[in-house]
Amino acid sequence: MNAASFVTLLALLTGLIACGNGADPNTQIEDPFQDTTLAVDIPSAGEESTFEERVATYEAKDRVFWQKPDLVIDRLGDLSQKTVADIGAGSGYFARRLASKAKHIIAIDIDEQFIQFMDSIKLVELPVEAQSRFETRLATPEDSKLRPEEADVVIIVNTYIYIPKRVEYLARLKQGLKKGGTIVIVDFKKKRMPVQTPPDKLRLPLHQVENELEEAGYTWLASDDTSLDYQYIVIGERR
Repeated sequence: MNAASFVTLLALLTGLIACGNGADPNTQIEDPFQDTTLAVDIPSAGEESTFEERVATYEAKDRVFWQKPDLVIDRLGDLSQKTVADIGAGSGYFARRLASKAKHIIAIDIDEQFIQFMDSIKLVELPVEAQSRFETRLATPEDSKLRPEEADVVIIVNTYIYIPKRVEYLARLKQGLKKGGTIVIVDFKKKRMPVQTPPDKLRLPLHQVENELEEAGYTWLASDDTSLDYQYIVIGERR
């Protein structure tokens, strides 16, 4: 899909979403996470940003270079017989890529507008066989809404630092992950970098994420602090 087509599609989809729920499409969305890129002017904390601006940021062309989604997904191994839960899926940036590789993908978000956006864009962007594997699910900040032992893999990208009471959340999340299942957390390094969002005060050092995983009852397996320029990858397993 070229840039002009994407902008047109985005305008149509967000307009339909707004009409469907009675909302003004220019209303600010209460979403604590804003993706950062080097090419997009990201609103600072406290500045208004429309739903369209947030989606455009999530889908920015240069994100593929600094976030390297294919590299991250490759770390998940063979997914052909696995159910993957993408927590904090947003516009479905990772979930749509996972739909072509996993047996089933559950794209989870706490914002109903993003759920509706993903339900719409999958019909345009994904082949029919992948559409049937792509499920969206509205959650709450405290509960992923995963059923007991539903997922083989859980991936949390650019979302972990915003989860309230993270250790308690991870402990509850463990019930939705099969025994021996994998959890993968990708978030921004706490160090000086050319990207300013999220602010340094909100970022977590790598060792803290590792410790919180273990405190919640997971086995820490590995961490990668070098493959991504601005982010680390932390991998754990449900005991």
